[in-house]
Amino acid sequence: MNEKSTDVHLRMGSSAEPPMQASKWLKTQLLVDAAELQSLFEALGPIFIYQISGIIKPGGGRISAEEFLRVYAGYIDSLKAGVLPPDSSYRQLFSSVITSSLDSLYAVEVGPQQQLIRITLPVIQLQAHRLDYSSVDGKFRSMVLGPESIVWGIQVSYPQLYENPQTSKIEQVIDSPQFPNTKLFKILQKWVRHQTAPTPFVVGEIRTNVPIRLGKQCFSWINNHPQLIKKGISVKDY
Repeated sequence: MNEKSTDVHLRMGSSAEPPMQASKWLKTQLLVDAAELQSLFEALGPIFIYQISGIIKPGGGRISAEEFLRVYAGYIDSLKAGVLPPDSSYRQLFSSVITSSLDSLYAVEVGPQQQLIRITLPVIQLQAHRLDYSSVDGKFRSMVLGPESIVWGIQVSYPQLYENPQTSKIEQVIDSPQFPNTKLFKILQKWVRHQTAPTPFVVGEIRTNVPIRLGKQCFSWINNHPQLIKKGISVKDY
């Protein structure tokens, strides 16, 4: 598995450092099979994965690619079996970041043996993704919270604009090689274009192609998804 050396440490920063200011986020929502996620990680090359939610112990917060894939595989196995994976089994892991450089992150001490990890340069940010369908207007929407919303993989985000804290100038991110994770995000975009497809949801007799992505290896089992069954929604196989 391609990941950076385990003998690494984040720099210690100050709580007085301003938080990263970024905007115009490019967002992709995708549900892929466990084998497909492993393929994506291999395409990205050496990476760091870090937890950025919650307090950690000094030197902690790093998630190995193997650990991430193990938890993700359990999440997918549940859906394949028609069982909803418990939120607690994956939410914190999915609230993490991917970076090719530790220069993009730093740690801040917030108490005895307590730290937070903060972002200083744009990184690929992950969130647990949910969607839902509205019978009122017949539309599917992403990042809808609530107990009835449908769990659907991960949302991946990367900003297009960044405010330089030293100069206060707005800088272009997506076309600039000076940001180490721009190349990483472009590799991810290319992989998503080739290895996933828009999801052809079917409600009643109406098919709707939704930009939310589905891995090509998921079509054989996606209609086992317990929430799709409950809501009377299916996915048409290409």
